[in-house]
Amino acid sequence: MTEISRTVSTALQSLRQREQTSRLAAEISDVSKEVTTGLKANPYDDLGHRSADAIAIRMQITRNDGFLTSNALLDRRFLAVETSLGAMRDVGQEVLEQAFTADSAGGLSTSYLSQAARTALDRVLERAAVSDSSGFLMSGTRTDTNPLQAWDEINPRTGESPAIAVDHMIGGPLTDMADVQRAIDDLKAGFGDSSMFPNHNFENTFYNGAPTGNPPLTSRTSETQTLTQGAQANDPAIRDLMRGLAMLSAVNPSDIPDEAARDAWLTEARSAIGAGLEGLTDLETQTGLKRAQLADTISAQESRALFLDAEVMNLEGVDQYDAATRLTQLQNQLDSSFAVTARLSRLSFLNYL
Repeated sequence: MTEISRTVSTALQSLRQREQTSRLAAEISDVSKEVTTGLKANPYDDLGHRSADAIAIRMQITRNDGFLTSNALLDRRFLAVETSLGAMRDVGQEVLEQAFTADSAGGLSTSYLSQAARTALDRVLERAAVSDSSGFLMSGTRTDTNPLQAWDEINPRTGESPAIAVDHMIGGPLTDMADVQRAIDDLKAGFGDSSMFPNHNFENTFYNGAPTGNPPLTSRTSETQTLTQGAQANDPAIRDLMRGLAMLSAVNPSDIPDEAARDAWLTEARSAIGAGLEGLTDLETQTGLKRAQLADTISAQESRALFLDAEVMNLEGVDQYDAATRLTQLQNQLDSSFAVTARLSRLSFLNYL
């Protein structure tokens, strides 16, 4: 009887074997992960008090990776804006060249000039509407709004389209120098937001983005650095370009009978376009410099990512050859455990009768 009480039951032995099998399977899973990744499967258990260092490094990696992702997106935005500014400049340059070669006495050359200016306006509006998944890039902080009103579409805020506002500022046929000078002054006031008629002001009828004086669109590129996207469609350069194009589009110089007045109109239009092109070049250059600054930041963050990865390997890394050896040993143990479990499962009290 005493001998029987000291005997471990087959069922209990089988249970222990199943527990050992389960433990071996869990260890094999962990070691397999180490062989695959080269990192400890349970680093914080293995590192003890140094686990705080590992957690801190992991947090730095998360922040650094976040900056790398957002900065890559910001670089694409800067590139898109830079490309749009260059396209606007090219469009304006084409019209300016035609304006210098047009015959001030009138004729087909000035008719083609008016058509080219009208087409150029549409292309400027199109380029100003550059956008990505975050919204419109030249609207300032109003990224959900197309910055420039379509030329022939009524702006619901004023009840006028840009084309109508320009026609009102010109005020009918231009016949002499007095008419031309008045129209030039009114257009300068309207595109400069200083007209006595609110509907004629640029930021009321022509522009829908964040108004002048609002903080620019700003992005944080690192823990200590931010970059602003200062190129907006209400920049003086774009206003000047649009004013010059609007003058040539709305009035065919050949329709001005007075030669001096006609020359004055053409001269002012050329001057406005030229000022716009100069300003666009500055904006394009500034955007390119910010891209270069951002590229330096990204390069530093990529180097930091390599350093942090190395620090993780120093703390959490494993010898993959040693891990592979342990994996083979554990698999052999598991095979033996399965064999014992299978043998126990076939034992029966009837075998001893």
